[in-house]
Amino acid sequence: MRPAFAGFVLLALLIGCSRRVPESESAQAARLRASYTVYLSDHLTSIAAEEQLAAETLAWLNGTAISAPRTQAVREARHWMDRWAKVYFVPRYMHEKLRYDHYSSPRIRAIQQQLLDHMKQRYFELHDYQRYAQNASESNMYNTQPGRLAPQLVEFRQRLEVRAPAADRISPLLAAL
Repeated sequence: MRPAFAGFVLLALLIGCSRRVPESESAQAARLRASYTVYLSDHLTSIAAEEQLAAETLAWLNGTAISAPRTQAVREARHWMDRWAKVYFVPRYMHEKLRYDHYSSPRIRAIQQQLLDHMKQRYFELHDYQRYAQNASESNMYNTQPGRLAPQLVEFRQRLEVRAPAADRISPLLAAL
């Protein structure tokens, strides 16, 4: 075979093979399920950590954040900031990794959007909690008298007291596929 003809045949094969065969809805559902399954154990661990951390943070806000010397309270605020950041990064990372997946089925796209919206809402809320602790550790607690909480920490405590318990909304959506 001549080199020019071989190149032409190769080019024709590549062009002919580049067309994607449309995926069936069941294949797309399986692909969506598989993409989330990779992160599901981290997600469930994150939910448990969030619940425990919320209770522990409330205990801190009602206890040593008020009564401890300001330097100790600031040091503890840094500790809470780091712990909230660890919980925050799980849904953030999942959202970042999975938001570019493309599905042609309207039903699968709708479920994917629900999953992404849930993760985004969750990481925004967790990031807020991390920011409350960060603000406290940076300056607010130094300007607050012992026996009192900085206004932002009062708001943080109120948000933690009324927040809905974290729940796994991903598994039921995946099971519905």
